[in-house]
Amino acid sequence: MSKIALGTLITYNPWSVRGETPLEEVAEQFEALGIHHVPVVDEERQLIGMISEADLLRARQQQRVVAVGSGGPEELEVPPELVSQVMSRQLVKAGPDDSPRQVLQVMLAHRIHALPVLKAGCLVGMISSRDFLREFSYGELPCSREQVAKNLQPPPEPLEPDTRLDEAFLTMQEMGVNCLAVAQGDCPLGVVSLRDIVRARCVAMEETGEDLLPTQLPPVVRIMQRATPIRPGQRFYEAALVMVQESLPAAIVINQANRLMGMVTEDDILRVMHEAA
Repeated sequence: MSKIALGTLITYNPWSVRGETPLEEVAEQFEALGIHHVPVVDEERQLIGMISEADLLRARQQQRVVAVGSGGPEELEVPPELVSQVMSRQLVKAGPDDSPRQVLQVMLAHRIHALPVLKAGCLVGMISSRDFLREFSYGELPCSREQVAKNLQPPPEPLEPDTRLDEAFLTMQEMGVNCLAVAQGDCPLGVVSLRDIVRARCVAMEETGEDLLPTQLPPVVRIMQRATPIRPGQRFYEAALVMVQESLPAAIVINQANRLMGMVTEDDILRVMHEAA
């Protein structure tokens, strides 16, 4: 890690938005660019907030008519339409002269995966956990060539394929995890994340135009991401490579009988990098 300069991981002059930018415009760019966070700046590029995909999803849930009783819509929510109405103002940031270890420590401590990089209060770049993951996947760091089995922990109880979205969401919150394997018995089928669940729930509600009962929501097997499994004898960088290439929140680890042994998450990789720094 001492050989990695933070500047090689930073995305300079990143896309940013203003507080008066419409949420609809941001949502379109999130989908087009495949990103999950964007900094909000003023006319002097001073950072004033951050907006995430989760913020957008929460806003989408509010952009509906509130029906009271059976008499139809009697009162209307005032839905958020602008970035300034939903952005986070509690900012965690990095500096261009910070070490990779400092940035990793901040990400792990705050459980966040993207940081704006500021110089004299002005936005100069962005750095994300995916930038670290991509660097790790090259296999050039000594810690990346250790076997997965070295740090593999017993997996959390996987979700059954027919688990409904709300139940899966509550299970992850109770466990304090961002993703879980979906398995039939002990045989893994894929991975599902909190972000996947919230996004799918929003889509289902928008299609029907009303709140849905938990039993009306689709099962996790409908929204999970298929994942190429890895073996415990493979190297950590191989797990990172699968996550990068397949845009996964975690890599599934199986034994010779194709049974679930565990998972390697983004945070696991960040911890390995932090401990080695």
